[in-house]
Amino acid sequence: MFYNYIQIKLRVDQKRQSWGRLALTYLLLGCLLSWSFTSHAQIESMYNLYRFNPQIITPAHSGSTENSEVVFINRQQWIGVEGAPKTIAATANIKWGEKKGLGFLAMVDQAGPVKTTNIGADFAYHVSLNDKWKMSGGIRGGFSNLALNWSSIRLVNPNDALFAQDISTGLKFNTGWGLRFSKGDGLFVSISQPRVFKYDFGTASGAYKDVDYFYTMMGTKIKMGNNINLFPSTLLRVAADVPLSWDINLNAQIKEKLDIGLSYRHKDSYGLRLGMQASKKIYLGYVYELPISNISKVSTQTHEIALRFSFFKKEVATPASDPTVK
Repeated sequence: MFYNYIQIKLRVDQKRQSWGRLALTYLLLGCLLSWSFTSHAQIESMYNLYRFNPQIITPAHSGSTENSEVVFINRQQWIGVEGAPKTIAATANIKWGEKKGLGFLAMVDQAGPVKTTNIGADFAYHVSLNDKWKMSGGIRGGFSNLALNWSSIRLVNPNDALFAQDISTGLKFNTGWGLRFSKGDGLFVSISQPRVFKYDFGTASGAYKDVDYFYTMMGTKIKMGNNINLFPSTLLRVAADVPLSWDINLNAQIKEKLDIGLSYRHKDSYGLRLGMQASKKIYLGYVYELPISNISKVSTQTHEIALRFSFFKKEVATPASDPTVK
């Protein structure tokens, strides 16, 4: 159904060859990710468990937790829609002494013919500003690629020259940065730019303009008794000439074993989150999202699952929870 919809949209008048690639790029990126703009298009991956695993959006997270950890995330968006977005990511957050941290990221996002690949390594340094506040700064270096696989589309006119050849930016160096300020009671605020350099197709780019996103995340911890903690948070995505995108979340942690939460993404979806500390070293997370945008007419569900492995320091007998990542 999704590809059939694209087939209708991709009937390009052969007399408009000069702007054909630009229009098609806007159309695909806008339809596949349900965002479209007059002069810019965004291709950032969407996911829900960013507070569970901030490593994806900020290198400042590296080494900020009590223990080192490895996290795997799999997001299947708009189930039942052919060519719908799918995201697979793996991250590592490794403590390096008391003030330093190392991180690693590998992520592949596929949305119809649009495929993005990112790999990177992070370094972060953490300092105390006073007896209450701590500041963390991180940098990222790695490689990224954006590919438009026209050959994967079933066309009304298979001989259309505009789709005769796939295009790719190639694997190009990229970098990112992040700052995070945290308080001992669980209050924190962070700002980051995980991808600084823009995607460029060279001569095939036409007038297509990529945008670079800034992420701001804020949250805190509210104790409701001996057995229940609340973790409210919000995430803002900001870019020039692009509508502001924001999420709000509220998670409840019960006896440090079970997490139940709700989320809302502005004009996009509602979400229900469940999490369980299966053992001292293994945490399982799951999110169900109900789309409320136009895509809800053809799909009513998005699923996201996560698995975290923690590696404890030898001198620590039991895990110490980091309130900023619950």
